[in-house]
Amino acid sequence: MMTTRSADHAPDYSPAEMQAVFLSRDLTDGELGAAGASAAIPMAAMLLARLRHAPNLSIAGEMFVNPYPKQLWSSMLDDRALGACEAAETFLELFAHSHRGLDFFFHNGMQIDQYGNINLHHIGGTIDAPVMRGPGAANISYAVTSRRFYICTTVHTKRTFVPKVDFITSPGYLQGPESYHAAGLQYGPKYCVTPLAVMDFDPETFRMRLKSVHEGISVDHVIAQTDFELLVPEHVEITDPPAPNELQLLRDVVDPKGLLRS
Repeated sequence: MMTTRSADHAPDYSPAEMQAVFLSRDLTDGELGAAGASAAIPMAAMLLARLRHAPNLSIAGEMFVNPYPKQLWSSMLDDRALGACEAAETFLELFAHSHRGLDFFFHNGMQIDQYGNINLHHIGGTIDAPVMRGPGAANISYAVTSRRFYICTTVHTKRTFVPKVDFITSPGYLQGPESYHAAGLQYGPKYCVTPLAVMDFDPETFRMRLKSVHEGISVDHVIAQTDFELLVPEHVEITDPPAPNELQLLRDVVDPKGLLRS
């Protein structure tokens, strides 16, 4: 029987703030990580980690190194999102990060499947004649050279969490252990963090598994919003909510304009 700890009050934080706080806790001092262009939640996570417990965390992004923004912006391609930064990069330097390898990277997708494969290219049709064309990705090698990556999406519906993606833009665990090892892959997604829950991946089957649900969210609701058979353990915890000092830093320093609350 599946059980969860019940929430006795409505959360006083947004789902995006919960995602940023959870991710920040998993980042370690001295690591080098990066996120893509549309990455407000990952950027908040990295900045919060740097403020709380990882002062030597290095951030590489879209053409910059170690930004110190005065507020969060929805796109890291907006120069205002930098505030100040230690260095600017060319595309050659940006792509070189993937060749050297990062400690972690963040991914999002139009479709995400049960093995953590991500689709940013097209939905329906073919790559040449899609029903809907997505943005694609400039450099997918981050998914296979980063020592771990996180899937962070702002939606959790059956349209996003599908049994099989229409196109693999960034590989997760492909079709499971056999195909993953045959492809010579070494790294993969650690967590998938959504507005509803946190998922990890079963170490034997590599299938997505429910780790915790956010405060006020039921296991049944997560299952209903997922269009594949999500592995669910006997007991599912509530994601540890943001502590007062985490929320204070997030709102007063990282995100004073409240982008994550809008």
